[in-house]
Amino acid sequence: MSPDWRKTRKTFRHGHLAEALVKAALKRLEMDGVDALSLRELARDAGVNHRAVYRHFPDKLSLIARVAEHGWQRMGRRISLSMKGKAAGEPALIAGGVGLFLFAREHPNLFHLMAGPRVNVDSAFPTLETAIGATLAMLERAFIDAGTAPGIARLRTALFASALQGVTTQILHRRLHVSAVEARDFVADACKMLFKGLR
Repeated sequence: MSPDWRKTRKTFRHGHLAEALVKAALKRLEMDGVDALSLRELARDAGVNHRAVYRHFPDKLSLIARVAEHGWQRMGRRISLSMKGKAAGEPALIAGGVGLFLFAREHPNLFHLMAGPRVNVDSAFPTLETAIGATLAMLERAFIDAGTAPGIARLRTALFASALQGVTTQILHRRLHVSAVEARDFVADACKMLFKGLR
């Protein structure tokens, strides 16, 4: 049991158990992958009875959806930081693509969860879709700033993000043999090629 259990346990009485469970899930996910996520085990990590978990997450899927939502928000912040100060249009798009890759490299298991099978098949988790949309909107804005009509920009953003996800996954799985030192420039060049191919 964590030595700071008693300290964190007090916060749960004030409604912070859901956040503690997400934090515990992110830690387990990054260490052992999505298969390691178990509501019972996460309750143990958080120092609470497993029945308390179900007040916030009725099943494992709802927890995974919250973890994925958190991941998309974090990725959005990483993309925004990478785009900051870059010229509108292509430079911002390339920087955003590099930011996406860097996030994935820093949090590979979280990225694989986010990029894997769609969690929200039945539209049961609208806040997850909002987080995804807000992140992709930054890339879409770059296409629009480069002169792409809004309707077409949405399609190009989807294609750009899907292709970049594939490139990133291949690098993370070491199917594309790119060194850690070269990866940033490699991804930037890939983003340039994708941008030119989608114009």
